[in-house]
Amino acid sequence: MRRSSTLARIITVIIAIVLAPVGAGLLAGGGRVWMYTVFQYAREVDLAELAGPAALQALGILLLVAVVVTGIWSSAGLIAVGVLALAPVFFAMFPAALIATQRAVRLPLEWTDGIIYGVPLVLFPVLGTMGVVLALVRRRPEPKGPALGLVGGILSPVLLAFGVGLLAWGIGTGMLYAYQRFEMTVQPIAVAAVLGGTILVVIGIAVTRWSPFALLLPALVLLVVNALVLLPDVLFPALFQLPREISSTLPALLLFGTGTATAVLYLSYTFVLRRVRARAQQAPAAPVAPPFGQLQGQHPIYPPSPAQYFPGTGMGPASHSPAIPTYPPAPGTGPTGS
Repeated sequence: MRRSSTLARIITVIIAIVLAPVGAGLLAGGGRVWMYTVFQYAREVDLAELAGPAALQALGILLLVAVVVTGIWSSAGLIAVGVLALAPVFFAMFPAALIATQRAVRLPLEWTDGIIYGVPLVLFPVLGTMGVVLALVRRRPEPKGPALGLVGGILSPVLLAFGVGLLAWGIGTGMLYAYQRFEMTVQPIAVAAVLGGTILVVIGIAVTRWSPFALLLPALVLLVVNALVLLPDVLFPALFQLPREISSTLPALLLFGTGTATAVLYLSYTFVLRRVRARAQQAPAAPVAPPFGQLQGQHPIYPPSPAQYFPGTGMGPASHSPAIPTYPPAPGTGPTGS
């Protein structure tokens, strides 16, 4: 087992709780411009026109990747981001709480839009679960076998797809409905969808402990789908065929760059997971002391007698042994013999 030092945990926690919200905010800041441009003009995207917002999103993705890379030194930072995920989950279940928080903290409108459309809700639980898996791998780095690897490789993409779809449905039913119609009442169906989608996403990431390459296929699919944003006439008519609750959320998430960010995080995490497992397997095991007086492959060795420690004191086996009988000397050998 190879455990992280206390200093590494503290540093990674500080890095993560700063970079993760800023990275998600940059995604939302650039994505807000993308969303209004694409939906307003309904034409193919001009990259030169949107170079600035695209640069903001690229920087946000780099910051999030940096958070994942800290998992090489310690899992604490990623787990801390998982704790931060409680806030967007809470806002998704209780939309009115976001208004009070926005007024109290003075969040930028771009960040508020990102929370409304679920950018941190999609990213932060993923990062937190990655940290938990890395912590488990550090303690038990042994592979789980080809059978579990195959199960994980199939189960992870399926769970992630259903989880994201359920999250999008819950956001569209609860958060977007509340802010579009200014009805802030809690909807139990939306709450259940958000919680269920989050649980499915968490399990989908957790099974990567069985199969470290399980996220490669979802990453490839996300990259392809998010690239179709450059062709809105192809992508959005297909998305609008989905239920209204999902079709009102998924296009915005893609334009916010959440799909590309998630794909890059999956690829980065796959590298980090392999690195952490290899380092944990190479770490020397803690030596185990043999039983007292016994070495491996040898007969028991008993402690020496007290007489060896205290010579001349009469202690030891000799002091308790019976006296050796003496016999008279042979005639003519003694001092008085003639």
